[in-house]
Amino acid sequence: MVQIGIHAVISIIIYLVCIAFSFQAMKAIQVEKVIRKGRTFEAQVFLIFAAIGLGYLVASFFISFIDASLQLSNFF
Repeated sequence: MVQIGIHAVISIIIYLVCIAFSFQAMKAIQVEKVIRKGRTFEAQVFLIFAAIGLGYLVASFFISFIDASLQLSNFF
């Protein structure tokens, strides 16, 4: 039971870290050039949602990779 709680905490930390890294990476993209003038709020919301989506995908990959590598011990 404790192991499930530890896995949940580690997963949440990985998700938050990946979302933060993807947000920093997304800030390098100049979305303002594509979005019409006067729509800065929409551009910021798009940037946040895109960073959350990208961070979720990257974190899901890492969590799946970690889970698969932990299950390799059952193989041997």
